[in-house]
This record gives sequence, C-alpha cells and structure tokens, in this order.
Amino acid sequence: MVTVNQRVGVPQAHVINGVDAGGAMTAVISAGFDNIMRSSPDGLQVPVKDKEAQYVRGTIVTQDWVDALNILAGALGTYIFYERKSGVAEAAGYIKHTITNPVIDRLTINQSKGGYMTVSFSFECKAADETKTIADMWGLLDEQAAPTYISAARGGWRAVSTVHGAENIYHLLSFDFTLTLPLVKACNDADIGYTCVDARLDGLTAAGSLNFQDSSITPVTLELLCQKLLLAAEADLVITLKQSQGAADKVITIANVDFNNTSSNSDVNAPFTNYTAAFDVANDPDVPLTLEGTNKIIAIA
Repeated sequence: MVTVNQRVGVPQAHVINGVDAGGAMTAVISAGFDNIMRSSPDGLQVPVKDKEAQYVRGTIVTQDWVDALNILAGALGTYIFYERKSGVAEAAGYIKHTITNPVIDRLTINQSKGGYMTVSFSFECKAADETKTIADMWGLLDEQAAPTYISAARGGWRAVSTVHGAENIYHLLSFDFTLTLPLVKACNDADIGYTCVDARLDGLTAAGSLNFQDSSITPVTLELLCQKLLLAAEADLVITLKQSQGAADKVITIANVDFNNTSSNSDVNAPFTNYTAAFDVANDPDVPLTLEGTNKIIAIA
C-alpha cells in the first residue's frame, strides 16, 4: 500500500475582516445544515430526508488581544488563515483558508497571571447571494507559499493594578470579559445559505469575572473586599497590564461595572484563599454607553 500523508496543522497568519491578528492559536470552523427534515415512518424502515440552510461558522483564538476591538469593529470582508502541510517542502507547503463575510457576534478576552492573554471571536458567515453554498463561504487553495509573518501585541501576563471606582483590588489572578451581540439570520425563498446575518448592537450583553486573592477587611464595617465589591455602586473597572518584551503597559477600562455575586474558596491544598466576583455592565440612560464613541463600554489604551 502506498503511504499517503494529507495532514495539515499549525494555524497561522490570521487576517480577520482586514485586521491582522497575530499570535494565532486556534481556528475552529464548522459547516453543515441547520435544518434536517426526516419523514414519519409511514411504512418505511428508514425515513426520507431533506436538508436546508447551509452554514459556515466558527471560533478564532489569538494572543493579539490589543486588537480585539478593532477586529470587532472591522468592515465585513474575509477571514484568512494558513495551515502547514505535513511532509511537503515549505515553498509550496501551505493551504490557505478564505472564509467569506464572517459576521462576528461574540468577543471574549481572557487573562491569567503568568501567561499571555488571549482573545476569541465567534462568527457566522453571511452568504453573498442566494446561490452561495458552503464551498463558496469556505474556500481553499492548496500548494501555497509561506504566509507573511504577522506580529502580535502579546502581553497581559500580570496585572499591575486593578481598581474599581476608588477601591483597589490586589493580587489579581485572572479575569475574563465577554461581549455578546444578538445574532439574527434568515434563509428563505431561493436562498441556499443565510443571506441575512446581523449582529445587532441593541441588546448586547457585556459581562465578566475577576479571580483574586485580596482578603482585605474594611475597618468598622468588617467587610471582606469581595463583600464590599458586591455592595458597591456601579463604577469603572480599570486594569493595568504588563506587556511582552518591555512594551508599555496597557490599560483596559470597562465602564459601569456592577458586581452581581461573589464566592470564596479556601482549600487546605491551595496556598491562599481565592475569591471570584462576577459582574456585568449597567447602562446609564442619561449618558448611554456604546461600543464606539465618547462613552465606550470598553476601552483599551
């Protein structure tokens, strides 16, 4: 039997809606049919089957977290990435993926002490017209040259400071923050795939959590910091983060953070007690928050 090797791996050179996203980690692409119809038995041992509403969707993860908001706001275009072919000379040893019209509806930033931050995006493809199929939305080219290296603004491996309003939160171990936009889509008439895909700003959710080891107790009221945060008024959460290779610190500001619940985990096998505090963003009808503009939900500077 002739040995055949058609394996590929190592996703790299992400470009998402025109924005370079270095530090590629994963590219998960899913394709199929959203509506599969099967007949009732009606005397048949195996049902009659029909399929409709072809889709391509996926999740991207990179370490280029500083560009997260630029990618979310990018003009709809393509998502391109490459994979290395096994056992093939580098000169033509790559395959190229081109995902068309990826509508991003979810963004998650994750930070953990001692590791580079990551940002992940979820998307749904919009078919350009009624004739477009999975093959049109997920195009491939074989025997490609090596892509141009895309650098990443890596970092976030330690929080220098974390402040909620006037309250310092020390010993931050990790945090996450997710923006989720309501996604509406339609496949009808002569459409093969979803020709209508909208990620709407109205009704988006913005939420996250902090994990820290700060066991401060407030004099007089005798409140643990986690309790104090839970009872505090809405305020901006400002986190200053170390960047890679001596680059200037970056600052994430999340507006109007309101803590909803908290928990304490004290374990004899752990060096210190950990606290987790979950929050979301509360809007102000007098000064509405938006993704872009003067009063941003989140800013990275």
